[in-house]
Amino acid sequence: MDSMLKIFFYLHLVGLALIGVGLYLLLLGGGGQEVNGMLLIATTLGLGGLMISPYPVVKAIQWMHKKER
Repeated sequence: MDSMLKIFFYLHLVGLALIGVGLYLLLLGGGGQEVNGMLLIATTLGLGGLMISPYPVVKAIQWMHKKER
């Protein structure tokens, strides 16, 4: 279980980095005026959001299992 948690933790960090890159491109990059820039921004934000979602769920499940004991 711990190795799976580490994998989700690292995916969470990569997702946060992707969200950071997407926000940087959106707010400071200036590429949001072209279709390619919009696609890149949407892709980085979307993938980042997908990658950060499993980690809190796994942590909550792990916490609930510890509470049962």
